[in-house]
Order: sequence, then structure tokens, then C-alpha cells
Amino acid sequence: MRVTVLLGALAALLAAAASAAGGATAASCVANAIHHGRPPAWAAPAFVPSTGGYVPPFALSGNAAAAAFFFAPTLRAGAPTNPTNKVLWVMRFPRGNQPLTIFGRYGSDHKLTARSSWAADASPGEIYPSYVNLPRAGCWELTLSWNSHRAQIDVEVHPRAR
Repeated sequence: MRVTVLLGALAALLAAAASAAGGATAASCVANAIHHGRPPAWAAPAFVPSTGGYVPPFALSGNAAAAAFFFAPTLRAGAPTNPTNKVLWVMRFPRGNQPLTIFGRYGSDHKLTARSSWAADASPGEIYPSYVNLPRAGCWELTLSWNSHRAQIDVEVHPRAR
């Protein structure tokens, strides 16, 4: 029992030291919950009658400033086809004709990053159609920036099917 407690305390100290030193820990990235059903009211303008009432699964940013609507069952590493990693970003706050910049950090290795940018040229509402193609399977912390706004959504990327 005493050895277990000491090992648990040592693990907690090592995780705290890594976090204080700016290092990532395995628990630093936890994918946001995936929701099914009715999205928040501020996202409704993105779903016009032509969608036939279909609303894909979605995740909300921690500050509820953005929603990611997923058009594939899972995000997969690389740039898969059939299906692609299509994501519709719906923003709660105005785009102001500014692009969406997505900066991704791999959850267990913050040295591995990815970046993409998407023009504010789609409608209806405050939307950015995109493809979220990330190089490695695992948890990714995505920081979204548009106009003067920011949000973060963590997503799980699965291995590419062979």
C-alpha cells in the first residue's frame, strides 16, 4: 500500500513538473464531447431548409464561441478520401470578412504542429467549410482564430485505414 501511494505521488510530481516546465503530459489533451441532435441556437443559421433537417455530430469549443460539425464518422490521420475529414466551423461571433486560422498541437508532443487557413467566403451565417487533415493519430488541440476572436476545440484523430 505504501509503495502504491509513493508511486502515485511520484507520478503526480513528475506530471506537475513537466507541466510547469511547459511540457505536455498525456492528459493535456482531452477531446471535446461529441453532441448529436439540436445545435445551439446561434449555430442554426448554418442549417438551411435544403439540409432537410439533418444536423451532423458536433463539438463545441470550451468557451462556446465555435462549433465543429463533422461530416465523417471520425477524423483520420493524413488527407483521407471517401470520406474526407470535412468539418464545418460555425462561429458564434462575426467573421468580419477575416479568415479562420486553425493552429493544431499534437497532445503529447507540442513540437508537432499543423496550421491551415480558410477564407470567409461561405454562407449562410458565420461559417467556414474546411478539411481538418492532421499528420498523426491521437489527440490534437486546435486553436481557432478569426476576426478578433479565439476558441479551442480538442479532437481525436484516428489512424488512417489501410
